[in-house]
Amino acid sequence: MKTYAEPNPLGTATYEPIRCVRYLDGEDIFEVEFESGETFCVNHVAIRRANQLADSVGSVDSVWIEAELHAGFLVRYKAGELADCSWDFVKESL
Repeated sequence: MKTYAEPNPLGTATYEPIRCVRYLDGEDIFEVEFESGETFCVNHVAIRRANQLADSVGSVDSVWIEAELHAGFLVRYKAGELADCSWDFVKESL
């Protein structure tokens, strides 16, 4: 079992590029690894809620990291909807 980092208090996280993101379908979470090696898990429900998407949006089609700064990632659903998630949301969310 992988050990996940504890979230930081709101407004205290420092920027670092995202190295890798993967969606764990069985657990319905996104596992986000940063350049420092810290790994955080983000609940899929939290990302949908932050992007004002309904629970019925469908299943995840693909996930990719923002190319230029690696400061966030995007989620595309099979229904065509998109959600984005920034580095600070990952580091500061429960």
